[in-house]
Amino acid sequence: MARPKANRANQAEVARAINALRRMVRGLRAAAEAVERDLKISAAQLFVMSELASSPDQSVKDLAELTMTTHSTVSEVVSGLLAKGLLTRTLDPTDGRRSVLRLTRQGVSLLRRSPRAIQQDLIEGFASLGATERRAIASGLEKWLAASGLGSTRSAMLFEKPPIRRKSRDQK
Repeated sequence: MARPKANRANQAEVARAINALRRMVRGLRAAAEAVERDLKISAAQLFVMSELASSPDQSVKDLAELTMTTHSTVSEVVSGLLAKGLLTRTLDPTDGRRSVLRLTRQGVSLLRRSPRAIQQDLIEGFASLGATERRAIASGLEKWLAASGLGSTRSAMLFEKPPIRRKSRDQK
């Protein structure tokens, strides 16, 4: 099915939307690159650490809810932070069936010298809008993605790189 082309009447709105998206992507990319360069962690890892600093002793499931993403995505981010010694995993003192995550001293130290996670700014900026604006933006973005052929693209945490899939012996 052919997509409708922008006509002169709506070209100004298309330009505004595309330029706003470009500014957002550029700002997000700059923030992510600065975090990776200066802190040697991803911006997704910084966001998870920030959420844990605000609400310590969270499970991976809890963190997925706090970061508004999936359990598997948060699990990948947490694995990297555990490997770097920035988080610890311990049994929940109130429920021994679940484990909770906490920043290590090294994690607290890194967080003290880090910038604020850009995701926090996006969330707070969006929350500052009126309810009608928030609904309109969310609906509009979803419709735009669908109309652009990106509606089925899987959502993931901002700045989290997809896991590297290793080839099995049969695929070599």
